[in-house]
Amino acid sequence: MFNLLISSGSESWDSSPYELERSRAVVEYTANEISERYKFFDEKAIQELKDLPALFVTENETVESRIGSITNIRLRQNTVVIDFEFDSILPALKIGAIEELRIDIDLGRWELSRTHWAVKDEPIYEILVNKGFITQQQLDASLALKTPPLSPVVAPINNEPGNFNTSQVFIVHGHDEIAKLEMSDFISTLGLEPIILHMQASSGRTIIEKIEHYSNVGFGIVLYTPCDVGNKVGDLSGKYRARQNVVFEHGFLIGKLTRSRVAAVVKGDIETPNDISGVVYVTLDANNNWQEELKKEMRSVGYQV
Repeated sequence: MFNLLISSGSESWDSSPYELERSRAVVEYTANEISERYKFFDEKAIQELKDLPALFVTENETVESRIGSITNIRLRQNTVVIDFEFDSILPALKIGAIEELRIDIDLGRWELSRTHWAVKDEPIYEILVNKGFITQQQLDASLALKTPPLSPVVAPINNEPGNFNTSQVFIVHGHDEIAKLEMSDFISTLGLEPIILHMQASSGRTIIEKIEHYSNVGFGIVLYTPCDVGNKVGDLSGKYRARQNVVFEHGFLIGKLTRSRVAAVVKGDIETPNDISGVVYVTLDANNNWQEELKKEMRSVGYQV
């Protein structure tokens, strides 16, 4: 996810802070489930919004857009005041770049002509790298400078083979940030530590080494969300599916923890692996029945929840 701030004035982003009508903040051009999470600006919402990257744009791109972050949010009676800063490493985006990224970032038809603050459920850094607006080297250097880390580093618990700790839960996810945050919140309310890979220190490890290192847990939850589309060769239509890293990590956790200690939570009508028998699939329903189902699965393997 990322913050998209669009202002009418060509000098709007010349200096911090910036003030915006509250009715235009995290409401317009924002998916309902995202808006409901953030529009009331409680303490937790403010922290999450500050953790997201941000694009600072002027209406109809009269000047170059900038990449940065929100450093503070203050509420007034009818307005929201934000402090912000630009990334010192990532370059400005040329005039026309936002229009060029319209489909990738879910830009509304008239959105570039409207002063507002939206939150988009798209992986903005990945998009900017893939489209050539920034390089992977620039991104790595930028992320390395961000201190303190965006999320606390949780130390893994080392277990002897066959022994499982019941204080942590490993969460595998795709690009659906809201589903990830909801699952993390749920695990935290149970008095457990959610282990989310990208929030953990790399310490020079490769991705697979990080998975091996941080998956010393007693239970894993895999979020199958509609992030990709796949189809057989020759088919004219595809079906939503989870990202391939999600499927891989699902299999890895089954191999490491056994099937009884891994549950897949499925959002929407998406394709799931059909060659793994005995896999637990839980539907991410609006009534939150999935929470009781997960607690039942965790209790069956020794979790006190």
